[in-house]
Amino acid sequence: MRVAVLGAGPSGSAMAALMAWRGHDVTLWSPRGGGTRHLGHELMTRGVLAGAWRIRVAADLWRAAEVAEAILIALPPAAQPSILQRLASALVGTPDILFAPAGGLAPALLHQFATARGFVPRLGALAVPPALAARGADGVVEVMALRPRLWVGGLPPGATHDLVTLTERLFGLPAVPIGDILAAGLAEPGALVEAARILAPPGVAHAVGRLLLGLAAERDAVGKAMGRHDLPGIAALVSEQGGLPAERRPLAETGGGLAFLEAMARASRTPVPLVSSALQVLETAAGESFSPHPVLAALEPAPLARLLGAAG
Repeated sequence: MRVAVLGAGPSGSAMAALMAWRGHDVTLWSPRGGGTRHLGHELMTRGVLAGAWRIRVAADLWRAAEVAEAILIALPPAAQPSILQRLASALVGTPDILFAPAGGLAPALLHQFATARGFVPRLGALAVPPALAARGADGVVEVMALRPRLWVGGLPPGATHDLVTLTERLFGLPAVPIGDILAAGLAEPGALVEAARILAPPGVAHAVGRLLLGLAAERDAVGKAMGRHDLPGIAALVSEQGGLPAERRPLAETGGGLAFLEAMARASRTPVPLVSSALQVLETAAGESFSPHPVLAALEPAPLARLLGAAG
């Protein structure tokens, strides 16, 4: 397939390499050019997926999107509102679009922009990306682990089955339907993992694991209150990638992920004292607010209310 990957960080680059290894025609685009500046026509990786993979580098978003049959979006949530609005204007036809990871309700925001132009592509989200990766000091992407399975949610929910098939075709990994994009957004573990790593007291055995399980229990309670009973367990999400990621998550992304979960807790009237306390501590330490989540702030009230209403 002709696939465009938007976002050339370690995760996006690892996905591009994995799809190129599988024989797909991959184009990589970086919003600022930092992730592609050192590339010619090859993307170098080492680790469990080692090699030099032939890819194209797009000079701009329009060139990346214009011939793609499928688009993978691996962008931080703060960048998504402006880039997704540009992407909606750049789309040609109706390519299938997957967010990896979900970025809260980012697929719903792209749906909002696309429907304003009169077309609706199939949109989906992965709870986790297929590879655990980091970029070395030499610019080479180190792929530490490939997941044994992926979880996929679609928009509308009826699209999930087709997007599961697409995911398996792109990555060669088994994919499990998770229902819809809200389930995928709730399941995304990155903010909980990083919050536990930041806040667990040093020198206390198993402190990170205990705090992570406590935060995940509150996430599960929100999911159940919103009718999402099939969220993958936090233990599976972490252990299946080989443990905690080596690369640390930016503080703004961690805070934004906690803000998203707290917003879903308010919508479902579910108490999340650990999540709220973690968010407050990080905001105090950073001297800035991470609420509202940038995607939630950009969503119009009516589609957001419909989505949350459908969640019960």
